[in-house]
Amino acid sequence: MVRRLVAVLFLLMLPVTAAGAAGAAENVSGLFVTTQYPSLTIRAGEAKTLDLAVHNFKLPPQLLQLSLPQVAKGWKAQLLGGGQPVGAIEVGPNSDEPLQLRLEPPKGVAQGDYRFTVEAHNRQYDASLPILVTVGKEVPAQLKLTTNFPALRGTATTAFKYTMTLVNDSGSNATVNLSAQAPKNFQVNFTQAFGTQQITSIPIKAGASTDVDASLTLPSQTKAGDYHLRLMAKTAAASASLPVSLTIVGQPQLSLAGHGGRLSGDAYAGQPSQLTLVLHNDGSAPARDITLSASTPEDWTSSFAPKKVAELAPGGRQEVKMTLTPSSKAIAGDYQTTVSADGAGGLDQSADFRITVLTSTVWGAVAIGIIAAALLVVVFAVARFGRR
Repeated sequence: MVRRLVAVLFLLMLPVTAAGAAGAAENVSGLFVTTQYPSLTIRAGEAKTLDLAVHNFKLPPQLLQLSLPQVAKGWKAQLLGGGQPVGAIEVGPNSDEPLQLRLEPPKGVAQGDYRFTVEAHNRQYDASLPILVTVGKEVPAQLKLTTNFPALRGTATTAFKYTMTLVNDSGSNATVNLSAQAPKNFQVNFTQAFGTQQITSIPIKAGASTDVDASLTLPSQTKAGDYHLRLMAKTAAASASLPVSLTIVGQPQLSLAGHGGRLSGDAYAGQPSQLTLVLHNDGSAPARDITLSASTPEDWTSSFAPKKVAELAPGGRQEVKMTLTPSSKAIAGDYQTTVSADGAGGLDQSADFRITVLTSTVWGAVAIGIIAAALLVVVFAVARFGRR
């Protein structure tokens, strides 16, 4: 007891500066039992595990018996080492060994102060640690969800993301489940901030917070307007929700095809042929200043009527006549022509058409004439020279 009192007085007289504390620690010798929080408050009905340590300063290896000479009435107390109950511990020179003290209050424990003592001793040395546990009012578990940007704006193809801060404002660790209420066909995926793995729940320590991203995917045909969502977090004991909003602005979307959806046509070498194209605006905003053009094989020519469309309303349809003239040297076969529609705001759409070049009927008649003449010459030769 005298040794313990002298050691405690010596520690209280240590200088408070870092350099002074380091110098004084070099002169300390003896055995000590310590914990980071020898006085703490817990909730009613809450079990608690405290981290302890037994220190040996400048002494030979010490085999020490462990005991709990003082335990509050009705409480269960147990010393653990490596997660298992222990009754003794050996501490080498100038080293320390960890312990845990597990405390479980009785059912219906009242508010107030409860005292415990941990002791490590042998025949030569005795070190003890008093611990004060105060049972306070049970604080209700609470979750908080916040975000700096609750209102987002963009087109239906924008990558929307809400970054939320989730706070576990309670006295115990919790696993928080994440969910969302969103308009039909809207998809909400959660990831931990700066992460890519999708999650549906996340563990958060008591009093801690973490950032979570809620990414939103919606159909490309979503109409312009304001939409409202609710992001939610829930545990067995608490819940929180965060209302957010989304403004979708209109966006034009062009599609281009031949009449009846065809992407092919026929033409004759050196002769103009006409194809009917249909331009659609499948978006939610007008498409403006649309210009039509074509990329054709070498020495081919193309023209459009009309070549420009000033405006095409959402859901609108515009027929365009394309006149295509293959090269006079084109041989029979299939060729590709790419037709493009470019509008204001970087809007563009293209379609590939397969154009089959056919043999001209004029040259077909000439060929037939040549074949007929050749046959007549053969017949005449056989008739004349065959008699001989």
